[in-house]
Amino acid sequence: MLGKDDALSNNFENLNNIAEQRDSSLQASSKRKDEDKAPEPERDESSMALEEYLASRLQQIGEASSEHKEIKGLRTGNGWDSNQVIEQVYKIEPISMKRAVEIALSSNRNLKERMARLLGRRRQEGNIIGTPAVEFVPIWKVKGFHECYYIRTNSYRVNVRSDVVGVEVEGKGRDLILERKHLRFVPSAIIDRFQMLGSFLGNESKYFVVSEVTELAATKSEAEIAISGAGRPLDADEEMMLTSWRTKRIFDTADLRGRGASVRVRDSTLSKESVLQKFREKVVRMPDRFKQILSSKLEITELKLIYVPFVRVPVQKGLVPRDVIINASSGELAGKDLQELLG
Repeated sequence: MLGKDDALSNNFENLNNIAEQRDSSLQASSKRKDEDKAPEPERDESSMALEEYLASRLQQIGEASSEHKEIKGLRTGNGWDSNQVIEQVYKIEPISMKRAVEIALSSNRNLKERMARLLGRRRQEGNIIGTPAVEFVPIWKVKGFHECYYIRTNSYRVNVRSDVVGVEVEGKGRDLILERKHLRFVPSAIIDRFQMLGSFLGNESKYFVVSEVTELAATKSEAEIAISGAGRPLDADEEMMLTSWRTKRIFDTADLRGRGASVRVRDSTLSKESVLQKFREKVVRMPDRFKQILSSKLEITELKLIYVPFVRVPVQKGLVPRDVIINASSGELAGKDLQELLG
């Protein structure tokens, strides 16, 4: 009689044989179709390495102890090492300074003055008392996924027909379990007392349990985050409002310049590693129950540092000076939430 490890190895060997037969048949059937097509690109080296690693671990899985849940395995993908991820830097083209000044002056008028302006009456206008300043605020945006292959043990319930009185699986007899089900609205005391009524209102099923089954399982999760350079998370609406405009890739902060205004570029207080760590905390979802982790792939598909422009226009009406802050991406006045990005 085969031992536990031998039986487990045979199971995986049978699975591998089935996979090889399937691949051979698929290759044979697709060979004729591919004769007139251009050759397919070679597989990614990391994917090939993952397949080889999984195959080798499946051959050794009988050696793993179910009592020791070791989180050891092959880590693939660029997300585990920040040095392997290169950020792409973008800027959003701001509106013209002329348009920004018009918006700032119109924002300084109250309802009474606007009505008077429509009626052609002259009212006291606000004045620009300084040079408008453009402030570029950094926004991080990250996309990616985590994929995990792992081994776990499980048990299966196998239902059998009512006429089955014995079951043998792989040379080993299995205990049959009889389960009797009744309608919920009938009290169990009545069912137990009246046998004929019980057989009429209930049914019986038989099953056996296959335990200590080893499974190869996989889980995958995707995520996307946007966060300000100061560490403030942005929801989907805020991120869309700030970064969905005229975006242009740049390669040097010297490209962040404008005409007719002074320019200030905010530095990100969050490092690239800190941003990626926040992303890992969101996307990496290890299985709750496992015997051994075979591989854990974390892939960053997008890492952007986007500089969003705000225009600060100093305006004075009467004796009260104030700064009007404009979202220079959309040309709208910045609300309190967006002004928090400026600090």
